[in-house]
Amino acid sequence: MTTLINAPIPSIREATDNAARLLQQALAMAVQASDPASVLPSDLELARSNIKALAFVRGAGLHGAYRYLRDFISRQAIPGLSADVFLDGWLDTYSMPRKEPSLASGQATGTGINGAVLTAGTLLQHEASGQQFRTLADATVAAGAVSVAVMATQVGAGGNLAAGAQLKLVTTVAGIDSTLSLAAGTSGGADRESDEEAIYRLKQRLAFSPMGGAPADYARWALSLPGITRAWGLRNPAGPTSAGVIIMADGNAPYGLPTSAQQAQVYDYISDPRRGPPDELFVIIPTPQVVNVTLRLNADTAATRAAATAALRDLFFRESVPGGSIPHSHLMEVVSGVQGEIDHQFTAPALTTGGVFTASSYAHLLVLGTVSFVS
Repeated sequence: MTTLINAPIPSIREATDNAARLLQQALAMAVQASDPASVLPSDLELARSNIKALAFVRGAGLHGAYRYLRDFISRQAIPGLSADVFLDGWLDTYSMPRKEPSLASGQATGTGINGAVLTAGTLLQHEASGQQFRTLADATVAAGAVSVAVMATQVGAGGNLAAGAQLKLVTTVAGIDSTLSLAAGTSGGADRESDEEAIYRLKQRLAFSPMGGAPADYARWALSLPGITRAWGLRNPAGPTSAGVIIMADGNAPYGLPTSAQQAQVYDYISDPRRGPPDELFVIIPTPQVVNVTLRLNADTAATRAAATAALRDLFFRESVPGGSIPHSHLMEVVSGVQGEIDHQFTAPALTTGGVFTASSYAHLLVLGTVSFVS
């Protein structure tokens, strides 16, 4: 399979020349097989002129077919390189279907006149994003305050709002002030699992077969929940009867840290007796060790800035592990690979040959903060 993926394919020019040669041979054989005297010179000239066009069409078609075979079809036989419905097939093979999108939820608080009722199904809107939320139950104002559970009306990570975000009533409700606050924000919203996220889970499953309670099992269980994008199992974090898992939810702002609600969801799921948890289970949200980056790019365009930011975020997603490290050279390498980049300089932090970013403890995780650009 490696030979097929890396095998060179003929260029359109090579395929065209080869097709033209074969068509010329076929024409000569056809003339020989018929009565040569009956074939006029004008017939041969017309046939040769058509051969050039036909050879190009065949050459371009063969070139595209070879490219499709090498660059797409052949890769679907390798789980870590597959995509789309082919990846879904591999996920189903290992009983770990792609995670579907989910709705964000949270608790909103507001003020009003005692006795006023905020009925279930009332719509509220976050003005900055346009996200709408619906109340899940009737709530009555008591002591001038009202608290109600809300859930997003549309699935996706866009429904996850930061702590302190405000929602406004779409239509006025008698006795209820129009603005409600989300003290703890909203969480649990997730987009449909992307190919990259699904491959991350699939590789973890292939690398670590289920062992009925090994650290990798705890990571796999956590990863099966919507919104949890990375996880690492821990052996005996608090003694021989304990187990733990460190989790991340990269769809959450600003650093991809899970919320307490997501932490509780992971705890409840793993604590199910069918998964045989230990006496003590620890679901840990890591302490972020933020790396803010300032770059000078040549060429400095919107496209290269966006690509450099995406490359750095992908690097931290792939290489950052609790208590781990990322060499300075890896940051320089991924930015050097950006299409359109000619040269670049990290003005902050100061990167050195042999330098390394290192998380301070097993519960700390290197995360990418802001990516700024200077001219």
